[in-house]
Amino acid sequence: MKYRVTKKQNNSDMCFVCGLNNQAGLHTKFYELEHQIILGVFHGENIHQSYPTRMHGGIITALLDETIGRAIQIIEPNSFGVTYDLNIRFQKPVPLHQILYAVGKITEDRKRLFLGEGYLCTSDGQILATCNAKYFKQDIKDIVSKDNYFLEEQWIYVDDEIPEFFDLPI
Repeated sequence: MKYRVTKKQNNSDMCFVCGLNNQAGLHTKFYELEHQIILGVFHGENIHQSYPTRMHGGIITALLDETIGRAIQIIEPNSFGVTYDLNIRFQKPVPLHQILYAVGKITEDRKRLFLGEGYLCTSDGQILATCNAKYFKQDIKDIVSKDNYFLEEQWIYVDDEIPEFFDLPI
């Protein structure tokens, strides 16, 4: 199914998943899609492998965790999801050196907590891993200890070409 892109989210400077300057990181770009879906676009390199040609399970977990945790920013832009519980199902080996998608959405939104689900898939729609998670909502300023340097210098909007649509299996 095709989903329209409604917004591109910020990247950070050194985050493992989205950090622009983390040499070991994934440099994931996150997009908000219609129907309050969040999409992370990335590809793994040799540095991210476990068994030859396969992505490490911990990195898969980090991708799904950050993707679902970012979904709250669609409805509460100044909030981050702080992980409370995370359950991953690894369904197929995750390949390196190709574009992959991490998809997430909120399934239940409460005052201080939200629940979400997501999956990791290939660009042709093959589901590789799924995740269900719970997060506490926390204001970004509380997470960065009111450090304006992070907000002004390290929480970065990258103005690049934004696709109009993404085709996703679910």
